[in-house]
Amino acid sequence: MEPTPPSPPARSSRLSKNLKIGIGLLLTFIGLALIAVLFPTSPAQLGYALPVAAIGILALWVGGILMGIGSRS
Repeated sequence: MEPTPPSPPARSSRLSKNLKIGIGLLLTFIGLALIAVLFPTSPAQLGYALPVAAIGILALWVGGILMGIGSRS
């Protein structure tokens, strides 16, 4: 009987650590831009402001999660 060759090591994730941190940082900056720059201050534009704020907050949340996952050792 021939010995079986060693199997390749299992890959834990598809995205590398640096890529997760980079994507998280990009999403964080996009979220901040949506909240700070595009968010109107006029009460008449509240219908437009709420979806923009929701997208900005969601981008901040996902960006923070990705940066946290990527920074684990």
